[in-house]
Amino acid sequence: MKIVGFCNLKGGVGKTTACQNLAVALVRRGLKVAALDLDPQSNLTAGFGISVPEDHPYIYDFLMGEVSFQDVKKIREGVDVVPSTLDLAVVEMQLESQPGRDTLLKDALASSDLTDYDVVFCDSPPQLGIFTRNVLAACGEILVPLESEFYSLAGLRLLSQTVELYRKRLNRGLGISGILLTRHNPKIIMNREVEKEVRSHFGDTVFRRYVRQNISLVEASGAGLSVFGYDEESNGARDYGVLADELLERWKKNG
Repeated sequence: MKIVGFCNLKGGVGKTTACQNLAVALVRRGLKVAALDLDPQSNLTAGFGISVPEDHPYIYDFLMGEVSFQDVKKIREGVDVVPSTLDLAVVEMQLESQPGRDTLLKDALASSDLTDYDVVFCDSPPQLGIFTRNVLAACGEILVPLESEFYSLAGLRLLSQTVELYRKRLNRGLGISGILLTRHNPKIIMNREVEKEVRSHFGDTVFRRYVRQNISLVEASGAGLSVFGYDEESNGARDYGVLADELLERWKKNG
């Protein structure tokens, strides 16, 4: 089983969109996939059209060991989703003073029977708070969605340094396994220049294919669906389908 984090310390780069649509794409290719929403903004939860009632457990209860994975998950488009709520922002402040706060996710996953899953995706917040640190401590690899604009490069460099620090001190198996360009248009000079710089620094870590800017991706999340559920003939669906195939190729090549 692979545990994969979606991280970028800059917001608005398509991180949650990538997590959701790659999860559904892999399910459509026969894999058993879970997706955990560790972002207090709960965009992954909303993107799957999930509403969490006040009395229903969510990701925090799973992290604290109060409910099992099976009790908290909700199934959407074949993906087993562990939802989040805005309450996570409140408990984040409370958890900062607790011992073992950075390994809550790692411990919760280790104590769960997830042997049936091929992949567990973890969507993190766009800052280096407690839940992003939990993702870095628990995951074996990080996928970094990156919008093709220069402000994104600073966030990528910072994340790369942070991943290296975690690899040395807390999670020896951690590494950035893929950088995927989102909202990319090679006809735009800035997009081409950003792509050139990213590829020059990170080489084959950058996916060969990219995600084009596509209105269906925006409309799908608003409708509570993946782009495949919303319009499987759209450019967004085609792009994420190709990226899913490339991701599977990488996993097969790297064992």
